[in-house]
Amino acid sequence: PLMCQGSGNSYFSLLDYAIDEGLLKKEGSSYVFVHDQIQNAAYSLIPEDERGRMHRKIGYLIMEHSPEDKIRDLLFLVVDQLNRGEVGKEERETTGLAKLNLKAGKTAMSEATFLRSASYFEAGIGALYDSHWEEYYDLSLELHSLLAETQYCNGCFEIVGKIATIVLNNAKSLVDKLPIYINLIKSLGARNRHQSAIEIGITAVQELGIQWLSPSPDKLRIVADFINIKLRFEVMTTDDFLAIEEMEESKKLAAMKLLILIAYYAYLSKQEYIPIVLTQMLQLTLQHGICNESCTALADCSYLLLQSMDIDGSKRLAELALLLLEKLQAKKYLPRVYAVIYAGIFSWCYHLKLSDKLLWQGYQEGMLIGDIEFAFVNAFSSLQNRFLYGAQLTLLEKDIELCRKRMIEYGQASQFAICSPLQRAVSKLICCTGDPLSETDTIIHEKETSDISLTRTNFLLDATTYIHFCIVEYIFGIYDSAADKIQERWIMEKEYSRTSKYYGSTDFYDCLICVAMARKSEKEKWVTLAKSTRSKVKEFATFGENNCDHKCLLLQAEILDVEGNAEDASSCYDAAINAAEKSGFVNDQAIASERAGDFYLRHCDTRSSHYYDKARDLYHQWGALAKADHLYKSTPS
Repeated sequence: PLMCQGSGNSYFSLLDYAIDEGLLKKEGSSYVFVHDQIQNAAYSLIPEDERGRMHRKIGYLIMEHSPEDKIRDLLFLVVDQLNRGEVGKEERETTGLAKLNLKAGKTAMSEATFLRSASYFEAGIGALYDSHWEEYYDLSLELHSLLAETQYCNGCFEIVGKIATIVLNNAKSLVDKLPIYINLIKSLGARNRHQSAIEIGITAVQELGIQWLSPSPDKLRIVADFINIKLRFEVMTTDDFLAIEEMEESKKLAAMKLLILIAYYAYLSKQEYIPIVLTQMLQLTLQHGICNESCTALADCSYLLLQSMDIDGSKRLAELALLLLEKLQAKKYLPRVYAVIYAGIFSWCYHLKLSDKLLWQGYQEGMLIGDIEFAFVNAFSSLQNRFLYGAQLTLLEKDIELCRKRMIEYGQASQFAICSPLQRAVSKLICCTGDPLSETDTIIHEKETSDISLTRTNFLLDATTYIHFCIVEYIFGIYDSAADKIQERWIMEKEYSRTSKYYGSTDFYDCLICVAMARKSEKEKWVTLAKSTRSKVKEFATFGENNCDHKCLLLQAEILDVEGNAEDASSCYDAAINAAEKSGFVNDQAIASERAGDFYLRHCDTRSSHYYDKARDLYHQWGALAKADHLYKSTPS
């Protein structure tokens, strides 16, 4: 836009002439070139050695003649002109330019335009003299800290590391170094360097004077300490909880910010640290007051309690986390709290479909405020839940691909890796390379099976890889491979001292695979395992009936059948199909219909064709076209 200043009409008559010649057009009170090429041609007429002075003059003229209430609207225009102009020689002018770039960068951050904000922070740093750390410490620290934050959001992790080196060499206190430590830790975590992220976090916490308790051989004591501190919150009335004073001591606040990062990366790779970190955070909250980070501590505790099936405790701490999030208006931590609660206790107790909107809100808020990692944690959790409750696969595949592209764009290698097994599972169900029973596909399958291996460093990635692999193997009837993998996963879970539950879905497929194996060999062994895993699904059904009732009915039918109780099995298959339809799990309804078809075929009952036809229709409805085709080719017509 062209802005004219002057008291006479001569400027405007010249502009009107340009409009008549088709060079300009008027938009409101502004004049704009009709085409970029015309603007470039006009700009080229200005001698190169005069352009800098002109940009600088334009910038200051806009500032001088703009009303106070309009200067914010013109901030980017002013700063862009000044940044393209000649740098003044007076220290006051260069410092003023740095401050304007700081203001513009913050404004761009508030609009989630992180590339633009980074350019302003870089320009602000460039405007300062070499001695700026001594003479303008606060300004230098803020520009560098915010540049690191925006470059983390942009996925430029190497740049974050370089900025961190500069700040850590110049910052005067650990509290001043905190923003850099946080972005450095998150940058390492985003690249799957979880151990390094944890080590830096622990070092910083210790420098703040917070005692770090290394994992003790006495695991019972660690668990006892955690249970004691969580009970103090659990029995607290809501009024008493909300009456806790806010934390004020800067070092304790800094420690809380670091501890929440350690907790997350410990969840991914160093599980023995989790109860230690959460116990410390809850103790700091009780002793020194609540803070924004207390929301995440309570939410994380809620999630941890699910491992021990403490549903009531998990619900109460999740409730406290949400209450505190609302009281403190801690929007900065909304993405993390939502990811933990709505992919945690909420999805355990309510229909998986109800979590979609809330997890998507967590994703959008995370992208807006720059919590990129937890934005994608929310996104993956939403995609995962959609797969488990039988959302339409072709639409889901498109959303997965879009999400994976954005993960690459923002350098989120960790989340991209975790999302990949889901993408592969969906892709195989939709489209197979050919006949799943052909020799070529058998060779391809054997290669994929051999490629599945444990990372031994990332439980979530390991669990996700095995679970999705086994789901697809089971659905396509490749039971021996699926059985091998669930036994490997059980060993892995013992090593991690954690289980991967997925709201009962993991145990559901484990049980189905065990029953399938019982029909082939070692019946007593596999039936015993099937009954054990079924009992876990029944436990889920006590508080999450919408997700698990139909699963329990199908498992009951399968076990009754393998034990020879055909009459009761028959009615259970129908009950499972009807319950799955009522709950809206088209995927499980399709599986139940196929198992009923198998049941009647084994008993030479012509009703098998009805159930197979129903199963094929349901697989089509789900979008599992490859499976529908596989069922058509592998069952009697």
